[in-house]
Amino acid sequence: IIMMEGNRNNYMMMSFFFSMLFLILFFGSDDLLNFLVFFELSMLPIFLLIGWWGKGKERMFSNYYFFLYTLVTSLPMFMLILKTLTLGMESMTMYNFYAMQISWFMFMLLVLGFLTKLPIYGLHIWLPKAHVDAPVGGSMVLAGILLKIGGFGMMRCFMLLGEEVKLTYSVFFIMFLGVWGLLFSSIICLRLTDFKV
Repeated sequence: IIMMEGNRNNYMMMSFFFSMLFLILFFGSDDLLNFLVFFELSMLPIFLLIGWWGKGKERMFSNYYFFLYTLVTSLPMFMLILKTLTLGMESMTMYNFYAMQISWFMFMLLVLGFLTKLPIYGLHIWLPKAHVDAPVGGSMVLAGILLKIGGFGMMRCFMLLGEEVKLTYSVFFIMFLGVWGLLFSSIICLRLTDFKV
């Protein structure tokens, strides 16, 4: 409510409305391509929140950072999903990775876009900049929604895999990166003065 002062509050309400709509379509999606499309469309209102209502001096640079990370890490996932569509596996309930003979490398490409939104160590560089330059409501949306849809996408990908793939080294590598990032961010927070970072 504090953010909605001035003459642009209707646009902000519209931005939050579209964010809600894309999230409902993302969480309710069964089709794999729609799952990716609504995942990417849910970034658009956050892009507007940072760029238009952000208070930081470098908010456009943060937006480009955010957009570049989103685009580059989602591209391999998009190409892999297009490959599965050529095999006739559109539905996530009828999905079978065995027809593709997925390797750990293909699995990492599939979850790379979700790992960026979690964010995990090495793919998280955009997040402190986005939090600093976003308004308070934008930071709440970033922390409360965007990071959760990354985790949800990861869980949906794990549900699609067989038992052999779930216990591979790629899963342990992701867990290792999570613990590594936790340790490093805790050490860095001892020296930071900017609470938003």
